[in-house]
Amino acid sequence: MTNLLRNPGFEGEWWRETASGGTFGEIFVPKPWVAYWREGLPVPHDPLNNTGYGRPEIQVINREAPFLVPLRVRSGNRAVKLFTFYRIHDAGLFQQVQGVHPGSRLRGTAWSHAWSSTADDPTSSEGVGNRPFFVRTSDPVPDSLRPQEGLRNVTFTVGIDPKGGIDPWSSDVVWGEGAHIYNGYAQIPPVEVIAATSTVTLFVRSSVMWPFKHCDAYLDDVQLVMVGEPSEPIQVAIDPEPAVVGQPFEIRVANASTAQGLTFTFSDQAVFAQAPHEEGDQAVCRAVAVTPGMYEVRIASVQGASVSAALKVDPAPAPPQPDCVAPREPYSRTYLLLPPDVSGEWLLAVASSGVWDRRHWTIGSSADDAGIGPRVRRVIAVNPKAWGGDLERFFDEAYPGIEYHALIAGTPAELLRLLRAY
Repeated sequence: MTNLLRNPGFEGEWWRETASGGTFGEIFVPKPWVAYWREGLPVPHDPLNNTGYGRPEIQVINREAPFLVPLRVRSGNRAVKLFTFYRIHDAGLFQQVQGVHPGSRLRGTAWSHAWSSTADDPTSSEGVGNRPFFVRTSDPVPDSLRPQEGLRNVTFTVGIDPKGGIDPWSSDVVWGEGAHIYNGYAQIPPVEVIAATSTVTLFVRSSVMWPFKHCDAYLDDVQLVMVGEPSEPIQVAIDPEPAVVGQPFEIRVANASTAQGLTFTFSDQAVFAQAPHEEGDQAVCRAVAVTPGMYEVRIASVQGASVSAALKVDPAPAPPQPDCVAPREPYSRTYLLLPPDVSGEWLLAVASSGVWDRRHWTIGSSADDAGIGPRVRRVIAVNPKAWGGDLERFFDEAYPGIEYHALIAGTPAELLRLLRAY
């Protein structure tokens, strides 16, 4: 299989390219690789470490003394040495690879080993002695070595960003399993992904837990190969977009073959999701968010394909304000509804009838004002035909539950007489 990387064995020229863009006298990197590292605090696994992660020294080494015993070059004449002195590091190299067919299944790996020691014997590493040693991070530690914390000091991993990004700390990077390798070269556990774009990025990484005197990592023979026929990359759609706090939304995944084996990982626990299911040719995951913000969802299949999508969650809309203020406490009301075009004589007749002194009815000429109000309400409509329509039907449809009465009066004097009877 063709290695897609340029200068995978570090045999070519070197330069000083770094992810930070800075140039440092103690960093030499094989072309076209780029150095990266984590710097500063915090150190979650070691709260007593007040120095934090340090920028390592990186150099291209030759197959010559002092790198012959033990041999620090696996093949050819050169390798890379990456190290810190009484400091910890989390660092490595990356290379972008262009011209990849989206949907290609890729496998990345490298060869490495470490010298991890509080003493100056280059043939011996803390916790494992002077023999070559390899154990995956998930493997149980042999009983004979279990008391030795130093054997887990250095971890090597290989990662691939299927989108071609150059941020080693991005959630887009798919990392393989780590391994603790000492005193002799062994293969870092491979990682496989499905290329999402025509550019992918391979990362080789060395991370150190404890600030031993010698925290030296050696790298050689990095590999990135295509291991399967190209397939369509996974496609993701979020509906609705943006999502809203407290309202369910769906993540629809196309070209995933089946919902079985898909994992949906969210960047925050504020998002809750159901197990995915199939709808036609798509896998669908229903979810809900409880806090607004920007999140990320990563979808991965058991075949190694993965993709990430941004998820925007808006706050829940404010509840609509009611058009009317509710009564402080229940009461009943009678509304004397005058036609909208009557003169002041009609209002004077109402006042002279004494109905206000006796009943304290509400008096007005707005049908809507008469319709709204408490649950128990009565409308006495004076000359309802003056409204130009069926006023009783209007109340039945717009304001049901009203006790409706009509009062017919030809003149203000007649209205005065009729109201005195109430």
